[in-house]
Amino acid sequence: MNRIVVMGLGPIGIAAAVAVQRAIDMQLVGLVDIDPRKLGKRLTELTPDAASDASADEVAVVSDVAQLPDADVAILCTASYFDRVAPDLRLFLRRKMHVVSSCEQMTWPWLSHPHLSDVINAEAKSAGVALIGTGVNPGFVMDVLPVALSSMTLNVRQVRVARVVDALLRRLPLQRKIGSTMTPAHFHDLAKQHKIGHMGLGESVVMLAQGLGRHPLRSEIQISLAPVIADREIESAMGVVLPGQVCGIRNVGRYKNHGLDVELDLTMSLGAPNPRDEITITGDRTITTIIPGSTPGDTATVAALVNVARVIIRAPAGLRTMLDLPVVGSM
Repeated sequence: MNRIVVMGLGPIGIAAAVAVQRAIDMQLVGLVDIDPRKLGKRLTELTPDAASDASADEVAVVSDVAQLPDADVAILCTASYFDRVAPDLRLFLRRKMHVVSSCEQMTWPWLSHPHLSDVINAEAKSAGVALIGTGVNPGFVMDVLPVALSSMTLNVRQVRVARVVDALLRRLPLQRKIGSTMTPAHFHDLAKQHKIGHMGLGESVVMLAQGLGRHPLRSEIQISLAPVIADREIESAMGVVLPGQVCGIRNVGRYKNHGLDVELDLTMSLGAPNPRDEITITGDRTITTIIPGSTPGDTATVAALVNVARVIIRAPAGLRTMLDLPVVGSM
């Protein structure tokens, strides 16, 4: 039975801890968060979804990895930027724990931090543990899934992925990060500072291209970001969005070279029409796959973290990506 700790007890981290607690092949042995309001609390005190039992009630939130008991795997749900999670990764490396993280940049960290990625990779190999970033997007829908589907055709020339997410069905942090209730001017100002929008689209472009045998340079990846403007009043977790205000984002990533044309088109907006994941692969034949309603982002991210935590202990040591693992299923 894998012994699991969870660090970062926001909505995703708490849900992952509950999923671990309920799993028959895992044991939740530690919780970490720096929020002083959470220190010393048990999972049952953080969420009504947790089951109350003797073993679970023994696990209290601590502020330092050094206070954790020995464990096999850490699920890390703290930051989106690889350089910000690197210090925590090193803490777990010293404890010889494998790490599965929701950090979007960590799904392909060489794109944003090539030197740091090489250093962490070497340190993980020396420690004999594997580290990986995963989730629904990046980590599956717009990268790993198209790569898997491409195996059913030959000579892939073009990949188009459209993901449309109705943000009204998602948690408050996502509604906030897509700019809900902002003016377009405020949105564009934050976009110039890279302080708004989806994280990980560039990582998905690179992972997809790598899975199809290409090795894109950072300069070959094109990313655009634009606001979606409300044309009606929309009730949201952020308050009422008025016509003319921002109600979402459209984020597009592109790569075109070496005989491959990739376009990843992501729309996340309040009340988005026809939510779906649509993948079209053109090779010697054309394959189109549609997931109506789109893959549910929050629950799918939790599932990805927990299911990958089951298999990461068998992965080769080092900084890994989802392309390095065999197909990961659920229990």
